[in-house]
This record gives sequence, structure tokens and C-alpha cells, in this order.
Amino acid sequence: MADSVEQNKVAFKEQYPDAPDDAIQAWATIKYHEDVKKETVGYKDDRRKSYPQLAEQLDKLWHDINDGKLDNTGAFYTALKKVKDDNPKPGE
Repeated sequence: MADSVEQNKVAFKEQYPDAPDDAIQAWATIKYHEDVKKETVGYKDDRRKSYPQLAEQLDKLWHDINDGKLDNTGAFYTALKKVKDDNPKPGE
């Protein structure tokens, strides 16, 4: 869970004791919003980076079609399922 803005302010103030209060407030607020975003939709970026290239996905799909494996045993399904399992949606 993301630290609150107040928790971030304390941490930044300890790290940068001479920084102006308005800068500390801005940094703390930005960090809070970035952390919340990462927690709620960060899995999407993680999945996007982890999926095989489109050409590789299509090749796996082609082989699965030709091998009669259009169920959950084919290389296409298992490769994409692994990415989703490794990068679950929050609450799953």
C-alpha cells in the first residue's frame, strides 16, 4: 500500500532537511500519486513488457492451430497465461 502524503513528507524532510516546505509537499504528493498508480494499473505495464513480440505470438498461434492445440495446452495459450499469472490484476 502506498505511503500517505504525510508519510512521504516526513521521509523527504529527513532526506532533504534544507528543502523548502512547498517543494517537499509537491514531491510527497507526486510520489503518493505515482505509487497509487503503480498499485492499481502497474500490472498493465508489466504485462505489456513481458508478452512475447507479436510475431512470436502469431507463430505460436499458427503452430497451435496446425497441431490442433487451440485449448489451454498450446504454446500460445501457455505463454500468454504465464505473463498474466506473473503480473496479476490487483485483487486477483
